[in-house]
Amino acid sequence: MMTSKGPSGQATECASLLSPWRRIAQQLCPLIGESGFCALFSRACHVVGPDYAWLIPQQPCRSPEQLFGALEERMALVDAERAAATNDALLRTFTQLLAALIGEGLTQRLLASATATPDMAASLQKNAQEQK
Repeated sequence: MMTSKGPSGQATECASLLSPWRRIAQQLCPLIGESGFCALFSRACHVVGPDYAWLIPQQPCRSPEQLFGALEERMALVDAERAAATNDALLRTFTQLLAALIGEGLTQRLLASATATPDMAASLQKNAQEQK
């Protein structure tokens, strides 16, 4: 299904939905590795799978970029509202799984810095240095 925005509008929306994922991967991959990130993401897909069966990857992911490419392709096949709702559920589930593994506080700090704007990131870094 395509929205009235057309293919290029749909692609832009899909790309914007993937931006937080790319930033999260940049933060987490140095800590848990690409395979760890892919495993955690795949687990989140499996957990939300009953409600969003179209989201479940057809093949195992080898890198975050491969994962994001496949996710973008699948999201482009559904309307923008459904893609956004699915992305929200997936982000929420991913965050819960990560918090179960490393704790709520560390998860919040990692994701805050991953999803922050450049101004917010500078502020977070300044606050972290002041607390040392």
